[in-house]
Amino acid sequence: MKRLIILILCFLLLASAVQAAEPFGGKRNYMTFSLGGYWPSGDLDDEGYKAGPDFNFSYMRSIQTWFGFGAGAHTFGAGSNSTAATIGDGDFGSLGIEMMFYVQPNHWQIQPYFGIGPAIYYNYLEFESDRNEDRADESGVGLGWVFKLGLRAFLTERFFGGMSLKGFSNYWDLEVESGRDDTYDFGGGVLAFEVGFTF
Repeated sequence: MKRLIILILCFLLLASAVQAAEPFGGKRNYMTFSLGGYWPSGDLDDEGYKAGPDFNFSYMRSIQTWFGFGAGAHTFGAGSNSTAATIGDGDFGSLGIEMMFYVQPNHWQIQPYFGIGPAIYYNYLEFESDRNEDRADESGVGLGWVFKLGLRAFLTERFFGGMSLKGFSNYWDLEVESGRDDTYDFGGGVLAFEVGFTF
């Protein structure tokens, strides 16, 4: 039993030394492009909005061995065919800026990571309105939080691929009736494939 424990400890030390010596991900700057699917939050799901496309471009600067900080541009959208809902029978699109603090092993060849931070979105919505029995156009700013879990694997010293799962809120005060604002969460979840490089 004692030999087994010593062997396991030696293996863990060797694996740590090999990971520390790897050049993969050793650069300070990460550029990432991702493409995936957006699933609307409960508010939009209740209004009949279905999954739509999602695209993200982000930059991250690694700080020491385990941390990083970055920002990204995030665009996504969805549509609804529901005529019975308040803001249903419409099309929704958004462009956001997300800032995140990351925890990740910056020098490993395979890097799991977690990010969290605030976000601001510019939203556009066209929907069937009961106010004037016509289609209404609304646009405005939404605020929220974003968290992200991912895994990237370096294919070469500088290029990597991976997957991520992101959850975010996007609270927008929307005037659905004259003189009355309702707050909707236009956030949701994203499952995406990622590619990128370091420099």
